[in-house]
Amino acid sequence: MNFDLHPEKYDFTEHKPFEVGLIRFDQRVRELCQQNKCGHYGKNHMCPPAIKEMVEWKQEIQSFENAVIVTKLYPTKGSFDMKGMLEGAREFGKTLGRLKEDMEKDYPQKRKMVLGAGPCLLCKECTLMDNKPCRFPDKAFPAVEACGIDVMSLSKSTGVRYNNGKNTVTYLGVILY
Repeated sequence: MNFDLHPEKYDFTEHKPFEVGLIRFDQRVRELCQQNKCGHYGKNHMCPPAIKEMVEWKQEIQSFENAVIVTKLYPTKGSFDMKGMLEGAREFGKTLGRLKEDMEKDYPQKRKMVLGAGPCLLCKECTLMDNKPCRFPDKAFPAVEACGIDVMSLSKSTGVRYNNGKNTVTYLGVILY
């Protein structure tokens, strides 16, 4: 049984099925989270160290038979347009959230996983800081990078463009089933 992701419904820039074996895990990717450049390390339920260790993600992700990589390009006003990048990240998260909801509705018995880009942005402030459980555990999902996946390697091995030119930002997600 395969998913029909209806990519046109989500207006992805690119989408491509690929072999799960193409996913490369690298501890250095996960360690980038510890540098906390995004400000979410230890402050978000879907970011390290609150999520599983990379070795656990690797085992779980490699247990899936099928994968699809999806990207969406967003225009920015320049390389330092943080507001535009954040708006794109929020929109991409919402798009993947709709996809996840549709997959749950259309294929409730099928095992599946969605991995997004960057920290979870469902809530204005994550409840992790108050030592409370996630408000939306069925809607939230971790980032590809937070699981230790080398995004550049995956982009290259699948032939999907990660850099789409000046004044753009491209977000990448992975659907596993």
